[in-house]
Amino acid sequence: MTDYPASLIHKEMRLGELRKLADSAGFPALLINHDKESVEGVISEFAYWRSLAIYGEEAFVDLSINKNFKMVNELAEIQNSAFFSAEFFIVPDSSGGFFVYEKDQLKNVWLKEQLYSTERMNDLLKEEIYILQKKVVELEQVINTSYDEIFVTDGEGKVLLVSDACQRMTGVPKERFLGENIYNLAKAGLINNSVTIDVLKKKKMVSAKQSYPNGVQVVATGIPIFDHEGNIYRVITNSRDITELVQLKNELAEAKSILNERSAEDLERGKGPLFTHNDDMLALIDMAKKVAVTESTILIQGESGVGKGILAKIIHEESLRKDRSFVSVNCGAIPLSLIESELFGYESGAFTGAKTKGKAGLVELADGGTLFLDEVGELPLEIQVKLLHLVQEKTFRRVGSNQLRKVNIRIISATNKDLKSMMEKGLFREDLYYRLHVVPLNILPLRKRVEDIPFLLQLFLEEFNEKYDRNVIISDESLAALRSYSWPGNVRELENMVEQLVVTASTDIVFLDCLPDQVKSGNGKPLVVMKGIIPLNDAVESVEKQLLNTAIDKYKTSRKIAAALKVNQTTVIRKLKKYGLSTTGIHPFSDLK
Repeated sequence: MTDYPASLIHKEMRLGELRKLADSAGFPALLINHDKESVEGVISEFAYWRSLAIYGEEAFVDLSINKNFKMVNELAEIQNSAFFSAEFFIVPDSSGGFFVYEKDQLKNVWLKEQLYSTERMNDLLKEEIYILQKKVVELEQVINTSYDEIFVTDGEGKVLLVSDACQRMTGVPKERFLGENIYNLAKAGLINNSVTIDVLKKKKMVSAKQSYPNGVQVVATGIPIFDHEGNIYRVITNSRDITELVQLKNELAEAKSILNERSAEDLERGKGPLFTHNDDMLALIDMAKKVAVTESTILIQGESGVGKGILAKIIHEESLRKDRSFVSVNCGAIPLSLIESELFGYESGAFTGAKTKGKAGLVELADGGTLFLDEVGELPLEIQVKLLHLVQEKTFRRVGSNQLRKVNIRIISATNKDLKSMMEKGLFREDLYYRLHVVPLNILPLRKRVEDIPFLLQLFLEEFNEKYDRNVIISDESLAALRSYSWPGNVRELENMVEQLVVTASTDIVFLDCLPDQVKSGNGKPLVVMKGIIPLNDAVESVEKQLLNTAIDKYKTSRKIAAALKVNQTTVIRKLKKYGLSTTGIHPFSDLK
């Protein structure tokens, strides 16, 4: 590469003059046309000596000119041009001179640049490969820490990835699956009812139960991933161990079968929505069993949806009147203007629109059986007077009649209101209250017997799965959310929600995101409320102490406390001593008394 001032070499210069210049400037040299102010050619060292030998020193330099050159603005243009078609490339510089590149020289420059670019590209690729390898390792660690089994195949069913949970669930090392085809694994009996095969056939998400040869049962959900042409590119399957859940389901089914065969135990443990393991509810049902065979008037109290009507029906079925009528009256659903005529009936012509032959009321229809007055707190005071007479004397008058009629009925009433408070406010008759309140039965709301939620949940699942021909189950996370929900609508709300989940579930397993918003949020009522920031250990001890205090009041014995808190009995004894709580009557052997 040589830099020449454009004014030093021109067409009129002699070869001898150029020889003197070449000693200091070197070759190649540019031939400048001063008239046109342009470069007309390039004189190489070889061309100069050849012309000098042939023509002598007096010959003009244009005899040695090489017009095979290319003018470019910068080196980048040379590297991007078809430079093999020219012998020289000329690049002007900022001072008015030129850089001259011979073709062979330019090749070396270009090759060096390409080599540098290649090396730089290789360095970048190595860096990208390192980053990708690091991400792959991190992804494998995340996948292998999953409790659920993760199984990935390509669009042909070849197994590409299996998580570490595979061996725990199947008893077979994951290497036995890797690289194999899912169809061959199914033929070998390693996988039954393959979800992956169903996804490949149906080209959509599929959920199903699977059983492994070692007896483990799982719920598997396969999801297809499609390429831009709509073909399945990958199938990702997540399998969750439900062996314990299935075992619990079988145990519940067995228990249900035994309960159905023994009617006495049906009442002891409750029927349907009154199925319970709660000590207070068991005591309530035991009391209901005792009074069922008597003629005592019963008042059932409890929030809406707890099963007051069901308990009334159970009492009737266990009474001496079980073969006679059970007439249920919802006092809050009958218009005020019709309550009297609906209850006591009316005579012919008693009022406009009355039937010509009159009509018997619900009280008469219950003659010989049981009259159940639901929501009795809704009755107006004027009807309460007549109801009091019915309760005391078992007599009544039809609307429009002066004739007393006598009936043989047993009265069970129910309310979700505080009748005693209403009585004090003059909204409910005191004498009627005490007549109805002979045997009070108070049903606990569902939030106070959360231990019953899993059993009621399974009961309703079986009912609605059979009704709608589904096979829906509830995930562990969903069950935990359902247990912590406050259930303002009680058992009725739980029953309706289970039916909704069975009908609307898109898969056979209900995950947390499938639950209604009010359940996922815990109904906005956290189980533990903190009023400030305290050390974590202090917070843990405070909660433990509160739980133990509550458990002592409710369960009395260390065995029951341990069962409720799901810890060992010795742990309960140790923590009671730690917090200095009263252990009167609570010791490791107190439950054997």
